[in-house]
Amino acid sequence: MSEAVKMRLTSRLAGGAWFTFEGQNIPDHLILYLRSAFPDIKEEKVEDDDEEYVDAEDNDWFREVQAGTTPAESLKLLRTTFGYTQQALADKAGITKQQVSAMERGKLPIGRKMAHRLADALGTTYRNLFW
Repeated sequence: MSEAVKMRLTSRLAGGAWFTFEGQNIPDHLILYLRSAFPDIKEEKVEDDDEEYVDAEDNDWFREVQAGTTPAESLKLLRTTFGYTQQALADKAGITKQQVSAMERGKLPIGRKMAHRLADALGTTYRNLFW
C-alpha cells in the first residue's frame, strides 16, 4: 500500500486572514514565488488525510496573486528557478541578454512567439509566463 504525501504551505495575508496551499507535486516555481511574495510562509510535509480539497484557482487569494503577477515577473521567477543567468537564457532562446533584461523589467513586452521561444529554452510551457 503506497502512502500519499502532500505539502502544505501556509501564510498570513493582510488583514489577518490565513491561506493554505496544499497538494502533491507543487511546482518548484510556485513554491519559490509564494516564498518571495509571502516571507512568513511555513512549509510542512503532511500525510494525506480526509480533508476536503478545493481547487486553488477558486480561492480569492490565488486570483489576487495571479492578477498581480506580470509576465515580466514570471519570466524572472522561472529563469532563476531553473538556474539560468540572463545570458544563458538569451543564448538558449537566440536573443540578446539586453532583451531578456528588458522583458524582465517590463520594458519590452513578451508576445506569444517570444513566450514560446523562452518557454522552450526553459523547458516549460509558455502558459507559465502568463499565469
